[in-house]
Amino acid sequence: MPSRNVAVQKLVYDRLVQEKRGGESFTALFRRLLEQKGGLEEVAGSWGKVRSKKDRLRLRSLRGVRRSS
Repeated sequence: MPSRNVAVQKLVYDRLVQEKRGGESFTALFRRLLEQKGGLEEVAGSWGKVRSKKDRLRLRSLRGVRRSS
């Protein structure tokens, strides 16, 4: 199977490492994340209720995905 190198900022890499499950490869992680359903509509109005830093980062990343679509 051919492979590709992808350059990402350290912050993005660190977040990807946090998302990885035990023993999961980056390929499996990307596949899992790409298959996830959902979007900003699922969390609309939730910003004020978000307490954890991880959840705030997820909401921000959803906003970025929505803008680029």
